Amino acid sequence: MWEYVIIAVFTLLLIWVVKFVNWVWIEPKKMEKFFRKQGLKGNSYKLLFGDADEISDMYKEAYSKTLGLYDDILPRVMPFINKTVEKYGKNSFTWVGPKPQLIISEAELVKIVLNKHRIYQKSFNFKNKIARLVVGGIVYYEGDEWSKSRMKLNPAFHVNELKQKVPEIEACCEDILNQLKNKILKDGSNIVDVLDSLEDYSGSVVTRALFSTPFTPEMRRTFHYLRDLSIMTNTASQPFNIPGFWYFPTERKRKALAMEKEIRNSLTSMINERLNVRNAAGGPDGQDLLDLFLDELYDGTIKSNRVKARIIEDAVAQCKVFYFGGYDTTSNLLLWTLITLASHQNWQTRAREEVFQVLGNSNELTHDSLNQLKIVSMIIYEVLRLYPPVMELSRIVEEETELGGYRIPKGILVQVPIAILQRSTEIWGEDALEFKPDRFAEGVLKASKGHAAFMPFSWGPRICIGQNFALMEGKAFLALFLRTFSFELSPTYKHAPYAAFTVQAQYGAPLVLNKL
Repeated sequence: MWEYVIIAVFTLLLIWVVKFVNWVWIEPKKMEKFFRKQGLKGNSYKLLFGDADEISDMYKEAYSKTLGLYDDILPRVMPFINKTVEKYGKNSFTWVGPKPQLIISEAELVKIVLNKHRIYQKSFNFKNKIARLVVGGIVYYEGDEWSKSRMKLNPAFHVNELKQKVPEIEACCEDILNQLKNKILKDGSNIVDVLDSLEDYSGSVVTRALFSTPFTPEMRRTFHYLRDLSIMTNTASQPFNIPGFWYFPTERKRKALAMEKEIRNSLTSMINERLNVRNAAGGPDGQDLLDLFLDELYDGTIKSNRVKARIIEDAVAQCKVFYFGGYDTTSNLLLWTLITLASHQNWQTRAREEVFQVLGNSNELTHDSLNQLKIVSMIIYEVLRLYPPVMELSRIVEEETELGGYRIPKGILVQVPIAILQRSTEIWGEDALEFKPDRFAEGVLKASKGHAAFMPFSWGPRICIGQNFALMEGKAFLALFLRTFSFELSPTYKHAPYAAFTVQAQYGAPLVLNKL
């Protein structure tokens, strides 16, 4: 009898070994040969780890140094992808463990990838597990589930709804500006790191304007947990890209799960409080985003606790998307805008003159007045071009397809390096690395020459639903900030952008603020 047991165990072990060898060597080498035969180039596959060691070394080297104020940021924020494109071409491949991924940076092919969203789908179930802790909801949905969710949320971001948010956004601006004024010394100036203030501004706008809830210390902690989790998602420089690594009981994993638990508890508490208020009132009194997430529970027809729990779970996921997107994206847009204007005084002056011309000293903000700020808009677009919130987009191929003459099997990850496209001299001209807002004087389409080369909020059907809200929020703060302060870079400022989930400033943003 023991002979049969030994044979069975040996057979199972042999099968496992064959599958393992196929996974870590035979299949990757077959895919490498498949791509090279089509003319695609990239590094040769290295057993199990792929390009992980080189990526990690390049990030460590890049982050050990600061940049000159006008240096190209690509060698620092995405050194490996930048080097790969320079060495192997616009369309090339890299290795995430034993899995190849394609880099597509040819504008016309990028347009196809982002438009055909049912073939090229979001990749959160494929990549970094920590990213899954930060976002979910509509970002993660695909197919009919995404279409249904998008249709449900669209009214909240209609222009008529956005117009009604301006007074609340202005109130958030004034709160932060008053806090900054209190930091000014008697001589009318002071060095202030504005990063925390910008984060508080974007956090308060999300909670007050989109969710109709106060920006409490607990909510501030929730935003900070989301920010810290986003920093941990640096998929290129961390070993979480290696298949199976997430399942090891590491300290990093423990911290990530602990932070996600705090975020979940905070958002669940907010949701339960809203349900109690609405149930006591007999239904919603007006609708904000949270009401849209929970409206199925308001009429009392759902009795199943399992269904109720699923709706609340979905609402938590949606809240994380809009909390993080509204917080991190806008605060970093404003951060790089202020840093850039501090080093380009001529544009700061032009923008301030426009603000005073349109708004004067006391005019209340309106949606129409914000739309009249053409120079401010050009500046924001140019900052988004040079410092896009996200450096690259990833898509997973859901069915075998053809792209620009290349055959791509199902399951391959496609990377679109936004930052490379938005700095391409072929599209933007020889001055592509320079800050020149007037390139947007005739609009985005004219500036990008009709290419899919300006996509700070993505492109195509799955373009960010909150882009107009984010732009309005950014313009409002910048306008009132320019009316309140003139500013320049502090001598202590170090130019060190780095990529987490979004592009952040490694050493903050100390500015010399002068009260006007």
